[in-house]
Amino acid sequence: MWQLSPSVMPKPSMRSAPGCEVRQGDESCAAMEIEARLRLRKAEMAVEAKKNGTKFQAKHFLPFQGRKMRLPFQEEAAAIALYSGHDASIAVGINGRIQCVLELERLFGQRYYQPPSDPEQARKEWLQALEIVRDFCECEGGECPIRFKHGIIVDSGGNTGGQLRDLVMMHFTVEDWHFVDHQTAHASMGMYASPFRSALVVAYDADFMAFVASHGKLEPVARLDYNLGTTYIVLATFLPEVSGVDEELFGEMCEWGGDGPLFPAIKLDWAGKLMGYAATGKARPEVRETIRQLFESSGAMPKMSPENLLTHGEFKTELPRLFKERILGTACESLDGQRDLAASIQEEFENFSFDVITSLVDFVGSQNIDGVVLTGGCALNVLTNQKVHDSFTVPTDPTQKVDWQSGKKPLEVYVPPSPNDSGLTLGGIWAITPPPVQQSLQYLGFRLWDGENLAKAVHAWGARRLSELGGVDYLAELLAGGPAWLRDRKTSEDRPIIALVRGRQEFGPRALGHRSLLAVPDSNAMRLRMNRLKSRQWYRPVAPMIAEEALEEVFGRVVKSTAMTMAPAVKEDMLEKFPALAHLDGTARHQSVSRADEPWVHSLLLAVGRWIGLPALINTSFNTKGRPITNTIEECLGMLSSLPDLDYVVIEDWLFHKPASASTN
Repeated sequence: MWQLSPSVMPKPSMRSAPGCEVRQGDESCAAMEIEARLRLRKAEMAVEAKKNGTKFQAKHFLPFQGRKMRLPFQEEAAAIALYSGHDASIAVGINGRIQCVLELERLFGQRYYQPPSDPEQARKEWLQALEIVRDFCECEGGECPIRFKHGIIVDSGGNTGGQLRDLVMMHFTVEDWHFVDHQTAHASMGMYASPFRSALVVAYDADFMAFVASHGKLEPVARLDYNLGTTYIVLATFLPEVSGVDEELFGEMCEWGGDGPLFPAIKLDWAGKLMGYAATGKARPEVRETIRQLFESSGAMPKMSPENLLTHGEFKTELPRLFKERILGTACESLDGQRDLAASIQEEFENFSFDVITSLVDFVGSQNIDGVVLTGGCALNVLTNQKVHDSFTVPTDPTQKVDWQSGKKPLEVYVPPSPNDSGLTLGGIWAITPPPVQQSLQYLGFRLWDGENLAKAVHAWGARRLSELGGVDYLAELLAGGPAWLRDRKTSEDRPIIALVRGRQEFGPRALGHRSLLAVPDSNAMRLRMNRLKSRQWYRPVAPMIAEEALEEVFGRVVKSTAMTMAPAVKEDMLEKFPALAHLDGTARHQSVSRADEPWVHSLLLAVGRWIGLPALINTSFNTKGRPITNTIEECLGMLSSLPDLDYVVIEDWLFHKPASASTN
């Protein structure tokens, strides 16, 4: 049966807005309080606004009107959860501990996989995915359950709950079924993955919700009338180096007169590209101001098309003119204009998000929480995460003293490994059966689909056992261009690029050393080779993995980021020695690695450090253009044969060398 449990969670202590006493379950008063704080913050920012040409506009917050959070079930139980939107997934948990997460894109080879619209094909693929979970999910302590206390459907905005339930029951037995709200799943995933006992949880993507977590429970504070995620991607349309819009279509866009269609179908991968591309330009204050107005109005989407948004509502006369002059005009003036537009979009996204999050922290009171959790698809924007982190964790001014009398204190900021929709099933499980203790989440995926073919591949390719060659020490010698590489190389390159495929796949969008392409960071040429190997744009960053012991040496401070969720600035002296560590803007979306996080990768980094003077490598996901991270031996070795810049593949303990017939000079 379907379970809908009422919310009986206590409200956190909150000061009320004038004329409004905050009471149990009264989200409208919470929204009024946040509005009041935003008005105060707007006044405080007046002087700064005059300097940089931007404005902070108080926002009307919508009271939370969705499904109430339910009191989590406390009994020990097994649970299975499904999500059928883009980034669809299935997760299994036992007693609140996640056993596996199947991201369906990894199974079907389609990035951002969403089940097909054809019912029969969708049914076929869901059944195939459920069979994989049944047969290959690895559970602690032995076999995985086929009987579940809880079945969970995470809201995808569709009408598929009953269909998914019936498909699950073809393979498993489920006692009770539950429906979990989309943002509630985001918030549960972020909060229970965090180290905090209490926190402000901000879940934002095409929606924007704030929660307060305390005593192991979540309570919604308010739903904010913003759709920052869609707006950010829509604006990327005007950047041909990001969106790939051809010259003819772009010319038509530049001639847009205000009527008819303007925007083509958007793609989810534009968001990550735009964030990287922003480093190529310089933000313009007047463009930022107009982008802020768009963010203010963004809640009208998706009910209203982007075109209608520009000719409707409170900015009926102002916004269309400013949009054409400042945004469309900047994009159409030149390539430099497009790059400046990208920088303006990113900078305003950072500032707008930061202003709203700061107002939420002020409302809750930093003295009432241990930290801030950022989740939802917008939390993949690592530059924004870093801005929030740096502003809340340490004073901006080193001489500034914390005003303990006012109750303000530094706060830690946490972003989970998969804040986007691929983490929703994990959050759905935790909304019903929270984890007893914090759990490491980086490697909850599946082993190679065709792992039984490894012995055959070893024989056919003449692969060598890495542990017999010297293990991580030998691999480090290869990566550093030492004698092992000089004896073995078949190309003119000074250093190799090596793919690493070991153990279970990473959970979430980042490669963290189990499905990674690795190289040393001592030249920009290596970064360009990495992008060429993957057929990526020249401006795309690669990400360093750095042993935890070297974080202060690289950044001048310790910024832990086990799943590439932050992007601090790299020290100048490090940039001179290891230029590939950082992106064009001098920041690095790094993976910090301790022995506890991943002992084998940590040992490899230390071994590399003995060769190059820094325990670090540059890392990007092992996949080809337009495809998800690989998970088959066949695809791994196919890339080794066909990609000139890929020199070796390590699969488990076996080192595969590029065949001589595939080598280039």
